[in-house]
Amino acid sequence: MDTMTTRFTVSPDVCSSSDKDGSTILHIQRDKIYNIIGVGSMIWAKLAASRNGLAPIAIVDDLGAQFNEVPRRQIEGDVQHLLESFQHKGIILAGSKPNHFAQPVCDSINRGFVSFARKVTDLFVKLRLRSLAAFCGLFAVDMILRFASFSAVYHTVKRWPVTARETNPETVKEICEAVVTAMMWYPKQAMCLQRSAATTCLLRSSGVPAQMIIGCQKLPFLAHAWVEVGGEVVNDDKQVKKIHKVLDRC
Repeated sequence: MDTMTTRFTVSPDVCSSSDKDGSTILHIQRDKIYNIIGVGSMIWAKLAASRNGLAPIAIVDDLGAQFNEVPRRQIEGDVQHLLESFQHKGIILAGSKPNHFAQPVCDSINRGFVSFARKVTDLFVKLRLRSLAAFCGLFAVDMILRFASFSAVYHTVKRWPVTARETNPETVKEICEAVVTAMMWYPKQAMCLQRSAATTCLLRSSGVPAQMIIGCQKLPFLAHAWVEVGGEVVNDDKQVKKIHKVLDRC
């Protein structure tokens, strides 16, 4: 680190959640989850709360006021060490923050595949072949994970539009049941990410503004994904939000 005045910002490829127990950080591009406690969590929370980033000297001044019994030189060393560790992991950047997420690997190929998947999904929805659409959705997510990355799946769901289509009170239930049926016929076990990504996209293609939620359970440390419509969990146990910290909504 060249200077204590270099401003650091949280990477746009990162989402996180902090509380009294620590900070949980998801690096979308690298498909990594980190759990930070103690002073590291305090520093992270300060960086995450700062829109324009912070310089190490500002963090040292703040911590020095809270821990006035600790020598300033020691605080400076700890801050520099932690910021270097954050930078090495790619969760913070030196200088100004880019406006957008980094593009996924093979993004042009993924866009073509996703465009085709949207057309197929829309056709099956029009024909009311929901279980077949769900089966194809599970397969599509599987292929994106295999040949691209978690980041590509994340961006696919993030960009999937809500189709202007008439819905009824039973639409959400019917779509979720169709995904469950598809999972019974799918030749391999579908992970929560596959199930939730496919459900979210199918709901949106059916005119429902669904969100895929990415969360993390601390003990045991485990990532999880589920779907919500209007803030209500639709494809998982209703208690899932009490067990997991929400990292992002896409």
